[in-house]
Amino acid sequence: MRPIILAATLAALAGLAACTGGTPYPNGSPFVGARVSANPYQPGTPDYCREYARQTAANTYENRIDRGEDGFGVQALTRHSAERSGDRAYQRCLQRGR
Repeated sequence: MRPIILAATLAALAGLAACTGGTPYPNGSPFVGARVSANPYQPGTPDYCREYARQTAANTYENRIDRGEDGFGVQALTRHSAERSGDRAYQRCLQRGR
């Protein structure tokens, strides 16, 4: 019985480790390079702010889009709105970094 519990525990932990490995967004993202992961750059740097903006845009898009029901026009408007959110996040990040 113990080997089964140990195997199940190890399998669950392996699954959790995979979650933090920088996977692509589950429904895809129109933002190139956007991944579900921690920001690897040093806070306050332009690279950090670009990654922060990319993740913000991708998160905004993911939270608002419904792939099963939204048509091309809605997807385009949602993407544009998410891009603006990313741009604002980039500006906020640069201001905080100074």
